Amino acid sequence: MDTSTSKALQAPPKIRNPANAVNFWSVAAATLTLFYFVTSVYIASHRLFWYDEIFTVHVARLPGIATEWDALTHGVDSSPPGYFILATTAQKLFGASEVAARLPSALAMAAGLLVTFDCARRLTDGLHGLIALAVLTCSFLPYYGYEARSYAIYFMLAALSLWVWTCTPDDKRWSAMAFGAVLFLAVTSHYYAVLLLVPYGLWELYCWKPWQLPSPKLLAGLLGVALSIALVSKPMLSYSRQFSAAFWAVPTFDASRAIFSELFPNVLFLLVLVMVWIAVAPTSNESIGLDRRQAGESVGWLFLCIPLAGFVLARWKTNAFVDRYFISALPGIAVAFSCLLWRRFRNTYRVSLGVLLIFGVMGIAAQVRTTAHPDSVGPYHEQTLTRQYLGLEDALRSDGKRFTVFPGKDSLLHLEAAYYTKYPDDCILLLASDATQEGIAERIELRLARHYPLQFWTMDDLKRHALETALIAPWPDTLDALRLAGFQTSIRFKEPLRVVYLQR
Repeated sequence: MDTSTSKALQAPPKIRNPANAVNFWSVAAATLTLFYFVTSVYIASHRLFWYDEIFTVHVARLPGIATEWDALTHGVDSSPPGYFILATTAQKLFGASEVAARLPSALAMAAGLLVTFDCARRLTDGLHGLIALAVLTCSFLPYYGYEARSYAIYFMLAALSLWVWTCTPDDKRWSAMAFGAVLFLAVTSHYYAVLLLVPYGLWELYCWKPWQLPSPKLLAGLLGVALSIALVSKPMLSYSRQFSAAFWAVPTFDASRAIFSELFPNVLFLLVLVMVWIAVAPTSNESIGLDRRQAGESVGWLFLCIPLAGFVLARWKTNAFVDRYFISALPGIAVAFSCLLWRRFRNTYRVSLGVLLIFGVMGIAAQVRTTAHPDSVGPYHEQTLTRQYLGLEDALRSDGKRFTVFPGKDSLLHLEAAYYTKYPDDCILLLASDATQEGIAERIELRLARHYPLQFWTMDDLKRHALETALIAPWPDTLDALRLAGFQTSIRFKEPLRVVYLQR
């Protein structure tokens, strides 16, 4: 390895800011992080669980790790066992309420924000460290700070892996062990964390010289990933065999094009504002830096390859291409962006301050808006539908309709309704007449029913109890099948949910 490459791989130089400036930006980062943590807890306490979160709660309530392992090896959930160990511990400590189940995510998001800030701060300065934090708040990350799933933890570990890689010595055994341990924990929290090897491996490949061995950190990372895959391979392969072929988010070219705008929903608008500000902010040629990129910045930009590698993985094996699976790309992108600004404008603070203001205000405004309307949060408006159903239950009972039946295509709503209803034994999922036509959600619910009481009907069951049944948001093909079977249908409610009664 030549001298320039060796220097690039070393830890970055210490910050050249005065101590009081560093303390100011650190306090500002802590304050902003506290704001997102407090508002996330508030939002978490005012939202109902949605479909995926209900699986988290049910699996975490199972009696013992052995039972959880059995459930996961039968395809009850797509998350690895490591996350459910944490979820079970959190429920034992804090209970199973909405806010308690989501508290680990809020804490992990806050920790990840601070780790990203510190990583960028060490590579640049306090102001640009805060810019990296602000960039993260303009991504889809804040949503996962109040969701009872593993994504915020996955993000935190991705940020920690970048911190260990860039901010610890390359020649110390403990730093390599720490890097391997972080990647081990990441894969046991989310299977797609194996993609964290991509930016680090690409960087070492770029710096590679003939006969040069991989760095101790990369070797430790490979070992950590291999050990974690060996540990969780049984539930991972079980879920993949059962559901990958029918997975709802398949890898397509259009999906791969849209992935970065999903990671940063307002990215184009924000970049336009940034470029306009850079164009109009007063600068001079002498104040613009043109230094070479640090290794940390280059590695950060290589995090952009994580979704691209995920597309290849999905096409080759998993058939699952969901934006949240690539939340691990966020810390590297944020750090690289802040490093770029620091290189170009570190002597013209008004430029960087303007960029901080753009990202900071946008992120805070979005979080305040969500805090004011927590019921509106959700990818499929599931809270609204669940609350609408719960509001109709008493009216249906007064009409003599004991059973509420949800067509299988709408099983997401069924699981949420069954969790919150006052009459769980009378909340029914209608299975498809042909088992080969069952959707992935129906099949997962059938596996959950081995450990948690859920009610299922076939079309024959529906016929026997037709006069006591209310169909909730039925699909047209379900109604057509009932009419062919000799039933008449009448609409009881059109809004807020469509409810249909059956008559002979």
